[in-house]
Amino acid sequence: MPTTCQASESLIGSLCREMAALRQSWQLLNGHLTTCRDSQLRQRLGREAAHLQRRRLAIQGLARTMARLPLRDPLGASFLLEVASRPLPG
Repeated sequence: MPTTCQASESLIGSLCREMAALRQSWQLLNGHLTTCRDSQLRQRLGREAAHLQRRRLAIQGLARTMARLPLRDPLGASFLLEVASRPLPG
């Protein structure tokens, strides 16, 4: 059963890293949205912001599912759930 534990730990780690990258992208995107004057670019940035928000919600759903699984070390799943549940900065 070590393969299952290693795979879930790897998945949790990957999703935590994705959340960190998503937050960085969100902050950068948010900065561009506040200074952008071109309407077409603002629309494109807005679509990207919506995509990031949907991905955060998808990761949050995965984290909820993982938190209910009988994992050997549930702390990683709990941490992922905490990170994914935080709203993106405004």
